[in-house]
Amino acid sequence: MLNKNADPSLYFSNSAFLAKEVNVGKLILGGNHPLVIQSMTNTNTLDTPATVEQAIRIIEAGGELVRCTAQGEAEAENLKEIKKELLTRGYDTPLAADIHFSSRAAEIAAQYVDKVRINPGNYAERNTKSNFSEQEYQTALAKTAQKLKPLISLCKKHKTAIRIGVNHGSLSNRIMSRYGNTPLGMVESAMEFVRIFEAEDFDQIIISLKSSNVLSMLHANRLLAYRMVQNNRIYPIHLGVTEAGNGIEGRQKSIAGIAALLGEGIGNTLRVSLTEAPENEIPIAIQLRSFLINNKEEKKSVEFVKKWTDPFTYSRRASVQVNTIGAKNPPLVIAAATQSFSCKVPRPKRGETYPEADFLYIGNEKPVFLPEEKNYIQDFGVWNQAFSNCFPLLNANDLLQHQSSIEQMFFVRLTPVELHSNKIIKALAKFSLAVLVLTANTENPIAEWRNAFYILDQNKLNLPVILHRKFAVEQVEDLLIKATHAFASLLLDGFGDGIWIEDAGGIHLFTQRQMAFGVLQACRLRLSQTDYIACPSCGRTLFDIEERLEEIRQKTKHLKHLKIAMMGCIVNGLGEMADADYGYVGSGVGKVNLYKGKVLKRKNIPEKEAAEALVDLIKTEGDWKDPD
Repeated sequence: MLNKNADPSLYFSNSAFLAKEVNVGKLILGGNHPLVIQSMTNTNTLDTPATVEQAIRIIEAGGELVRCTAQGEAEAENLKEIKKELLTRGYDTPLAADIHFSSRAAEIAAQYVDKVRINPGNYAERNTKSNFSEQEYQTALAKTAQKLKPLISLCKKHKTAIRIGVNHGSLSNRIMSRYGNTPLGMVESAMEFVRIFEAEDFDQIIISLKSSNVLSMLHANRLLAYRMVQNNRIYPIHLGVTEAGNGIEGRQKSIAGIAALLGEGIGNTLRVSLTEAPENEIPIAIQLRSFLINNKEEKKSVEFVKKWTDPFTYSRRASVQVNTIGAKNPPLVIAAATQSFSCKVPRPKRGETYPEADFLYIGNEKPVFLPEEKNYIQDFGVWNQAFSNCFPLLNANDLLQHQSSIEQMFFVRLTPVELHSNKIIKALAKFSLAVLVLTANTENPIAEWRNAFYILDQNKLNLPVILHRKFAVEQVEDLLIKATHAFASLLLDGFGDGIWIEDAGGIHLFTQRQMAFGVLQACRLRLSQTDYIACPSCGRTLFDIEERLEEIRQKTKHLKHLKIAMMGCIVNGLGEMADADYGYVGSGVGKVNLYKGKVLKRKNIPEKEAAEALVDLIKTEGDWKDPD
């Protein structure tokens, strides 16, 4: 999909990502200005007191920009009153309007707010065609450009910025006909609008490319950055993962995509979208920003990748299969068998179930009995060969001293630095049953691991690789950000056949295990829990999505083989739930439509009956399993 003569190394030149400055009220996005954190109200925009109170809660939590939906002209007009009341109460935080279908609502809102978000997929063009001739394509695009002119004129007059907000779930039929529902389609959708604005001499633009699929979101934003570098015109990028859900799972999904891009120098503003009260989004976003600010060295690490990988598509590194590890097997989880220190952070609440780790590490313990249904790893010095389900863990010295005497599957733990040894490389080349555990020890584990995979590639060593790191943290939030960021940054590029999280600060083993499986699920590499693709809701949502999500979770959380989408409305519904098994989509006030895949199965079910109706649908379709 890229020009074969193009130089993808441009993508990795972080200095090239210095975006032009765009004014949004008192804020300046782009340039060397700080990353901006924002959220969105989910109240009825016609309810001024409720919207103002929620906006204040967002601001006081640390939000620096507040967005409100304006699905119609009345809601757009009322933004004037909302902003007036905020200013009266001493809050001059910039306000943004969220527009999808109504061009007139966008034009009204542009007179009152500091930024207008429009979605190219459903803003200006409405048709049901699936095939376009070149002439039809260009004619439709010209009509869109014509329809945008009044908005551009008003934004110039009122100094209002525009966010081109492309959602993976709502690409236009015209874009879909040419590019499909792909990251490239997302980029082209945005760039068409960029060219329209530039033709009208308007450059106060921010761009966002969002998806509920972290891989799609990552590749789309990388490709967008690359395309803008090629064009020598860089606009600020807003980052977010849509329909991430709630709780730890929702936060992990957001961190996986956002942090990976921020670590590569991409992104000027962000939102962690959660199916929770919007002010709950701010603390994790602030922590994420602080972590990345303190992790500046990581930006240099991308230089290891540019020579030998494609950053715009996913391709898992080829490895041999050893037992159930590597090749096409899903990435595994290794964890300590027992807690070796007192926990400063308690175990997760009871009722939260995650699979047992695939291999349990017992270190230098010498048990007299090991349950046959589990697999274990034991330090080589005390390894008991009598247990067929226990495998030795060697270090570099063990490998060099015993390279001729090991004839079964084993693990060898090495640091990336040790991989620079020719003796180590030659020793590894002798084995087809070795699993390499790569331990990153420095402050920049991503650079360490990328460098190690480069060495393996250059030496044509295709052993399976487990990514391992010990985190010295004392707060769950710190481990959540550091572990998710580090592991996801490699896994999303296809590197790693498993992960091993260790902790030196007192985080409960169950929490470590929860986060390990959570990383794999966030990266869409292994489903270990029911996957809830849930929107954060907004003023368009006509039922209590947070309450209903919890109700559905309680009824379906044991269905770990399913992906269930919950959408407040149809704006992004069918597209974002494209790979969901079942969909629960708001259709009116207190009404819900139920889908099997993209097929509508039941219409306008009362909200209070919809959870049970969903269970009944899953049973009817043959996908139900009774809880254990």
